[in-house]
Amino acid sequence: MNWINAFEIICYIIVSIFLLDVIKKKTWKELYMFISAAIAGFSLELLVVRLTDIYHYSKLYYIMIGLEPYQFPFFGGLMWGAVAVCAYRLAKKFKLSPIMTALLSGFFVVSMDLLLDVAAIRLSGGFWVWDGRPINLVIDHHTFMSVIWVNFLGYMFETPSIIYYSQKYWHRNEKSISKNVIAAIVIGLISVATVGVLSFISLKLNDVMDEWFSFIAFVVLWLYIFIRLIREIVLRRKEVKIKLDDAALTIFWFALYLYCLAGLAHLGILSAKPIYTALCALLSFGTVLLTLITFGTDDEDLSKELQDEEK
Repeated sequence: MNWINAFEIICYIIVSIFLLDVIKKKTWKELYMFISAAIAGFSLELLVVRLTDIYHYSKLYYIMIGLEPYQFPFFGGLMWGAVAVCAYRLAKKFKLSPIMTALLSGFFVVSMDLLLDVAAIRLSGGFWVWDGRPINLVIDHHTFMSVIWVNFLGYMFETPSIIYYSQKYWHRNEKSISKNVIAAIVIGLISVATVGVLSFISLKLNDVMDEWFSFIAFVVLWLYIFIRLIREIVLRRKEVKIKLDDAALTIFWFALYLYCLAGLAHLGILSAKPIYTALCALLSFGTVLLTLITFGTDDEDLSKELQDEEK
């Protein structure tokens, strides 16, 4: 089995585990968020590969949608949905403002992507191919080891948009299932529009600034959120408890990072880039550890939180 199909199968498995967990816990708000993010994922990918000619996907996937050469792997849209919610589960542990929770969620997604994309464009001929971009290990303002910076910046637009709009909608405490499903669809489409506008602006500024804009914007935003994250952990260090109370979340992030590290090791990138290897270790270990951390949440508080999710 090639690396592409192995990842495809892994993703179907962890998405299934995640969805079964949502159903078991009856955290319906997460299900609506999943719908929003999946719709955004399918829509954005199909639109981008069709309209921009920036990249195209491999033909090796088992299940694909769209006509060649504009095809897109079906699991990809589902993963957009699951990774957004699993990032939100991590971010909400810190009980920050809606906008900061949204940005932190985006941080968790794009941090994993710093590993995945570097491996993905190389394994089994590439999960996808950036048209006209050479494959190398150069890190500059044009690319991060052959992944363009606007790609990472796009994740900082997409996930936070969905998380933020979803949180705002939840304040209505709408009980109608049909209205919530419709709202989830609308949120997904509004997020597509938001990402489209912001990405268009970024690409235009890149043209003017020789691709410096996306590089600077992403690095500044990522570092700001990282510093805020570390600050929150340090300030609340005495409240930290470590326990496995969300197995689906731990499995999800552990499986993704394990695959990324295995792929990067197979490619020889970890041995070739010691500093990058240290970053990979920090992000992998740190994210998985966060799935096991709670901040002074006792059983009564956890029960109340689950009840709130059901409403």
